[in-house]
Amino acid sequence: MSLITPNQSLITSSVKDLVVVLTGGAQGVGRNVVEQLYSAGAKVIFGDVDDNLARQVISSLTSTSSSSSSDQDPGVHFVHCDTSSYNDQLSLFQTAYSRYQRIDVVIANAAVSLPRDPFSAANLTNEAILTAPTMAEVDINLKGVLYTARLGYYYLRKNPNPEHRGDLVLVSSIAGFKECEGLVSYTASKHGVIGVMRGLALQAAKEGVKINTICPWMTKTRMVRGIEKGWFDLGLPSNEPADVAQAILICATANRSPTPEQGHQGAVLPFSGKILWVGGGKSYEIEDRLQSLEPEWLGHENSEILKKGQEYLHSAETSWDNK
Repeated sequence: MSLITPNQSLITSSVKDLVVVLTGGAQGVGRNVVEQLYSAGAKVIFGDVDDNLARQVISSLTSTSSSSSSDQDPGVHFVHCDTSSYNDQLSLFQTAYSRYQRIDVVIANAAVSLPRDPFSAANLTNEAILTAPTMAEVDINLKGVLYTARLGYYYLRKNPNPEHRGDLVLVSSIAGFKECEGLVSYTASKHGVIGVMRGLALQAAKEGVKINTICPWMTKTRMVRGIEKGWFDLGLPSNEPADVAQAILICATANRSPTPEQGHQGAVLPFSGKILWVGGGKSYEIEDRLQSLEPEWLGHENSEILKKGQEYLHSAETSWDNK
C-alpha cells in the first residue's frame, strides 16, 4: 500500500485546457470533480439524469467564473444522460468531440445504491419472489461503466501521442473489493468495475490509454444517510466528496508530469492499472502491492504456473476467437 499525496501544482498546470467527459456530475463526488476541473481551466462536458441539479451546477460555475472561458464557450456543458442507455452516452461523447475535436480524460462516475437489496427479507416474501428484482444497480454501476469505458477508449485512441493518448478513470467503491452485507447487487456491480479495469488496462496501455480505478470508503454523500449517524458515533473516518474528487484528479494527471520528481508523491509511473483506495480523506494505491503478494496468497508454485498461462493468454498470437 502506498500513500499518494497529490501535487496541486501538477493538477493545476496539467488540467488547464484538457477536455474531460464525466458521467454523474450534478451532485456529490461528481459535482466536486466538475468544480475542481473547471476552476483549473479544463473544458468539462458532463452527463446526468437530474437536469435541474445539472443546470444549477452550470449556473453556479459560470455566474461566478473568473476563468478565461469566453461567452462563446463557457467551458462547462451538460448533456442529459442515463448511463444505462448506450445512446445517451453516445450522445454525450459525440457532443464533446463535436465541440472540441478531442477528448483527453474520461471519468465513469455515475452510480446508484438502492435501499432494498433483492436479497433483503422484504424482497424474499412469497409474493415478492414472483417478480423479477430491479437490476438498476447493475445497469447503471456496471453496464453503464462498460459503456463509458468502451466509448472513452474509442475516443481517447484518436489522440496523436502514442505514449499517452489519454486517461480513463473508473469509480468503484470499497464494495469493489470488500464484502458488504445487505448490498449484494451493489457489491457485485462495484466488483465488476474493477473487473473492467483489470480486463482492459493491459490492452489500453499498449495504445497509450491509461486506465485506473477509484475505491472510496465512507464518503459523505446522500448514499450513506442511513448509516452515517452510527458511523460517526463510532468515531470512524470518512471522506468528503472533495477528497474523492482529488483521487480522481490524481489518476487523471499522474501521467502528465514532466518529470517523476514533479509528480504526485508516492505515485509509481506509468500510472496505469492502479486502484486508489480513499479512506479518511487520503488516497492509497493498493493494486501493486496486491499483485506483488500473489505468491503468498496463491502459493508460489501456483503463481508461477499462472504466470505462464497469463503470458500465453496475453501473447499477440493468442486469440479468444475460435472461428
